Amino acid sequence: MRKFIKGIAVLSACLVFAGSFAYAGNNVEAGTTGVKSTLTGYSKNRKAESVTEKNTPVLLENASVSSSAMGFWEYDGNTAYMCWLFNKDSEQEIVNYINSIELGSPVNGIDTEKLTGNMYAITIWDKDGNDISFTWRDGYVFLKDGNIYKADIDFNRIKDYRWEEKNQTKVTSFPCMYYIAKKDGKWNKNFLEKSKKLKANGLKITSVKLNSTRLNIKLKNTKKTQALFGEYFSLQAKIDGKWYYIPSKEEMAFNDIAHILEAGKAVKKTYNISPYGELPAGKYRIVVEGASATFNIN
Repeated sequence: MRKFIKGIAVLSACLVFAGSFAYAGNNVEAGTTGVKSTLTGYSKNRKAESVTEKNTPVLLENASVSSSAMGFWEYDGNTAYMCWLFNKDSEQEIVNYINSIELGSPVNGIDTEKLTGNMYAITIWDKDGNDISFTWRDGYVFLKDGNIYKADIDFNRIKDYRWEEKNQTKVTSFPCMYYIAKKDGKWNKNFLEKSKKLKANGLKITSVKLNSTRLNIKLKNTKKTQALFGEYFSLQAKIDGKWYYIPSKEEMAFNDIAHILEAGKAVKKTYNISPYGELPAGKYRIVVEGASATFNIN
């Protein structure tokens, strides 16, 4: 059973989160508490008149540290990691620091390939369970609405907090990667991750048809025993002859339930791909429990 974290709750029976909230691997304790005083002294939020004048957002506005853990991503150009902070005082210090930062005006036409240094991201939830997140690299903040702002954030301070459950993840799991990984209306493979070899375990997709934002497939169990499959699915894009994981535009959630498919039987399933946003033209494949089938976006 997949195990994912939202806020401070472990949701193993209700929801499974994909994209920016998925992680796997061995737990590793990370960081120290030695910089606790370095981010203190900041007001909880910037003054309202300052925000109004510049028409720029407060990055972690309405963040609820009392009901949510804080997620942290780091990508060094080769490997991406994701970890969690569960200490409420430390979370509040980081929220205060981030919300004290004055953003520059919105910018357009950023060539993400020219950005250097490590990439970082932070996510937290508000009291209603809504995700608040952003990704930062080389002085630029990328938001979920596609806007980009100039921002000076000292992540060397932030990363030294006592982050826990550090796990390797996909760079495509970063928040807002949908906007970072696209260039001139095409996927930029420099911000994607190659797909691993798929293991279907007896399941096979025998037909696939795209109808607007719905993918209708027929899934067959080719084994002589029962097969199990869940609600989770993902999309991959073929670029220069190789398959790559692609980021979704919106958060995706799935019921964590198992369906039984008897030996030799087939079932029709429909998957909503609208959370992936507008897909660049090209060849794609849907992946369900290791089984896959290709389709084209024109």
